Amino acid sequence: MNKQQMMKGIQDQEERVLFANALDQVAFSLKRHEVQFTDFMDRAKCERFLERLKSVGKIDMLSFGGVEDAERMMLGFSFGEGILSHEIFPITVIKIAPKSKKFGQKDLSHRDYLGSILGLGIERGKIGDILVSEDGGICFAEAEMAEYIQTNLDKVSKTPVTVTKIDKAEVLSPKRTEIRRITVASLRLDAILADALHLSRGKAQTLITGEKVNVNWSAVTNTSYILKTGDMVSARGFGRFRVGEVGGRTKKDRIGLELEVYV
Repeated sequence: MNKQQMMKGIQDQEERVLFANALDQVAFSLKRHEVQFTDFMDRAKCERFLERLKSVGKIDMLSFGGVEDAERMMLGFSFGEGILSHEIFPITVIKIAPKSKKFGQKDLSHRDYLGSILGLGIERGKIGDILVSEDGGICFAEAEMAEYIQTNLDKVSKTPVTVTKIDKAEVLSPKRTEIRRITVASLRLDAILADALHLSRGKAQTLITGEKVNVNWSAVTNTSYILKTGDMVSARGFGRFRVGEVGGRTKKDRIGLELEVYV
């Protein structure tokens, strides 16, 4: 395996470092005949790395983030087939909940949870998706970090919290979605994002230009980006949806559109 040749053409420095580390894990797996895992990375990078690694023989590869449609995932490598499975990925699920529903902050965001966790001195690559709800946050963390978070995280922003490990089965059940049919003036990202997630057009544009919106797991900062059938769109802290069938124009010259919204 020629490491330099496989990294050829990767310009982004962060991506080069991540891929170099992934290649090291591949080499370890081939040499030691052991299962190896990378840190978490965004899904788009995982898919690009897997495509580049197709030429490596005798290695089985799998990506997983702890839940279906995870935006941040690990790559797993094993020498030979049939060993890798979602169950053996070193991912622990922890629930972070306010100690008091009465006195805790009501608007804790993804950024609040992530900032408090990283404030413990934990590297970003050790943390996967964080799912935020009214009841708190569900965090996917590398197993070695979960106990440290459980022991040391006592506040998110200014809100005292409790941290408990939960069974993966509680979050691995299929996500509920609802089909929503809307009409839009165009298939622009900002327009559809606002309608799908009940945001103002201005708020949607701020999220997009602030690099908080992903289309097919890659950040898109162009508010006029045109969506198409099958695109998965997520806005950090606000939710996600998949673009369904695009219909014809109505009498008022608007476009009929079907969305599958995760609820």
